[in-house]
Amino acid sequence: MIQEIVIASGKGGTGKTFISSNLSYFLLKNGFNILSVDADVEAPDLLLALGGVKKKIFHEDFYGNIVDIDYSKCIGCGLCEDVCRFNAISIKNGLPRIDYNSCEGFGACMLVCPVKAMSMKKIRRGNIFIAISNENIPIVTGDLDVGERNSGLLVYRLRNIARKYALEKGLNIVVIDAAPGIGCPVVSSIVGANLLIIVIEPTSQSLKGAKRLLNLSKKLGLNIVSIINKYDLNQTFSKKIEKNDELNVIGKIGYDENVVKAYSLMIPFLKLYPEDSVSKNLIKIFYKILSEVKS
Repeated sequence: MIQEIVIASGKGGTGKTFISSNLSYFLLKNGFNILSVDADVEAPDLLLALGGVKKKIFHEDFYGNIVDIDYSKCIGCGLCEDVCRFNAISIKNGLPRIDYNSCEGFGACMLVCPVKAMSMKKIRRGNIFIAISNENIPIVTGDLDVGERNSGLLVYRLRNIARKYALEKGLNIVVIDAAPGIGCPVVSSIVGANLLIIVIEPTSQSLKGAKRLLNLSKKLGLNIVSIINKYDLNQTFSKKIEKNDELNVIGKIGYDENVVKAYSLMIPFLKLYPEDSVSKNLIKIFYKILSEVKS
């Protein structure tokens, strides 16, 4: 059975990739057959945190859908404008016009069009590839082209490719580094996961984002734990976070300037500074994570 662990946060900059990369490294060094997934497709950097590309083993272009209108059929009824939840359709001079910067290609307009004037056409939105990192960790990663849409659909495709690869290779744990926030790519990352790890820093903005993610996760029925990163930057606020039982804080990590050095060298912190107090805290937290996955 494949266990999926997702690392997410309610806002950017909390240290998701720091946790994801070091958790992946820890699991590999402790004998687990793992696969990592970078689901932050607008700014993927998990591969860099794990040493960069050693070898690419799979690639495919990712295509999304956009709406096309046959104006020889269109009667200008406006039903398509009414149903589009992304406000991508507007009526101008009696006919619908598509704002392709807003169109997500959901196709509701096609369903309501009484004369079948709406159709879908495929457009390249980005790419997906699997690479072996220089730490010998297989990573499935996606990269959305600049200004393109369908990030949620790309993440959905990423996870399907990751599951297929994990099954073929007999891998037992998939670590997913999600995008920040609670938008479509995050929903696509966390739905159906075995464990969600919420990374929080001791600021009111981060706590607010974490609570939003917590509420979303409850609706999806997920098992949740939290980690406070850089807790010693505001220990009073960190204690406030710890008192929130719903967040289920299982550990906290102090601020360390060596984290930046590890990133710049593209070496996992656990490997570069194994005797550091941050590394020792990470290992304690990771064993707790394993117990959550196994339970």
